[in-house]
Amino acid sequence: MQRRDFLALAAAAMADPPARGAAQQATLQPAGCTFGGSGRLAGMSLPELRQHLHTELFDSYLPFWDRYGIDHKYGGFMCAIDHDGTRINDTKFHWFQGRGVWVYSFLYNHFGKNPGHLEIARQAKDFMMAHFPQPDGTWAELVSREGKMLKPFHGDLFGMFFAAEGLQEYAYASGDEEARQAALRLMKQLFAKLKDPAVPDPETGLTGVRSQGVWMVVVRTATQMLRRWPDAEVAAMADHSVDRVIHKHYNPQFGLNTETLNLDGSRLKERANVTLCGHSVETLWMIMDEALRRRDQALYGLSAERLRRHLDVGWDHVFGGLADSVNVNQGAYQWPVDTPVGTNYQFREVGEYKWVKTSWAFDEVLNGTLSVIENRGSEWAVRYFELAQETFDKKMSLKSRGLPLFTSFAEREMEFTPHVVRQENYHHARRLMLSLLALDRMVDRAASEH
Repeated sequence: MQRRDFLALAAAAMADPPARGAAQQATLQPAGCTFGGSGRLAGMSLPELRQHLHTELFDSYLPFWDRYGIDHKYGGFMCAIDHDGTRINDTKFHWFQGRGVWVYSFLYNHFGKNPGHLEIARQAKDFMMAHFPQPDGTWAELVSREGKMLKPFHGDLFGMFFAAEGLQEYAYASGDEEARQAALRLMKQLFAKLKDPAVPDPETGLTGVRSQGVWMVVVRTATQMLRRWPDAEVAAMADHSVDRVIHKHYNPQFGLNTETLNLDGSRLKERANVTLCGHSVETLWMIMDEALRRRDQALYGLSAERLRRHLDVGWDHVFGGLADSVNVNQGAYQWPVDTPVGTNYQFREVGEYKWVKTSWAFDEVLNGTLSVIENRGSEWAVRYFELAQETFDKKMSLKSRGLPLFTSFAEREMEFTPHVVRQENYHHARRLMLSLLALDRMVDRAASEH
């Protein structure tokens, strides 16, 4: 397919923008909603909040990555970095490459079409495609800075999913049809693996089961692709993933999503009551976005109410932040030792709640609640948005300590850890960019109404 044909296909997928806008307007908050009467959100006017997030992204986050984490020589991203930018090692993990390609392609697509952003994405894409795919169809999980394989495939499909997401965003930014086709092939290959009971679940390593996280990454990439390029197979992947989350993973007894199920939808005895709060919030806002693409107000409303339920159950009203997990009614449960990917932390907890706090969970709470504020104007979403923004700024952000970023993983009280071995190159950037776009729409709408 030539570039002109590629662009024509993308244009066809984006046709009829007035109808799409009207569909989104149908779910927007009532005219005149003023966030509890104050006209402010998280203590700021919408333009002030936008400036706060813009400064965080363009004056702190991106300069840090440009200086310390982006490999301008070979391409790709090195995420083993301390708070001050000291690089612990220069290896490249497969998750972070596709994620980085997505971030810088999205920056190019939505924030000024800076050719420097597209070049960073291109270099990372080229490095990723040259060194991670293996002849047997799997991907290496870890390579050296120069691309030498350090860890072959051990069942972690998530890096391949993130590659697909990054490739489709890069394809839209660059008009690279080869990248789009690579993303499509990856999605079809991975979805077939998810349907195969012999393929271990990448989240748990167990055969015959699937975790909510796999449907999450399917639906998110599918939504983005379908907004640009109609494809019946990708639409079927989105349908299947939404159905699994809404009708299978949801446990009506608790009003929460069970993270891991057998492939037939039945619950594993030892995991039947376990909810990963952050994953559930993240998955539900992604389904809300898919509902907007479909113009399905009922699906949006149902997903939003379930998102609220997870916040009501999982929010820590003592110290702030979202619990990592809850094992309902299991007060003496001993959680497996948790070593977050790419780190050497070891979290050990006992009880119904696992209180590990993560920056990415804050980001997903803020993504989900801002969507509800924009599209429904619900006061509960305002309340949780403000709690999350305030707690993040006071306890997770390290600006008060003279450090540019934030704590990625913390114990319940979110006390400062002087040294870390990983920085986060995806969730925070995504949240800031999506929030800026949402706030722009909200500011524009407020101006048009007055």
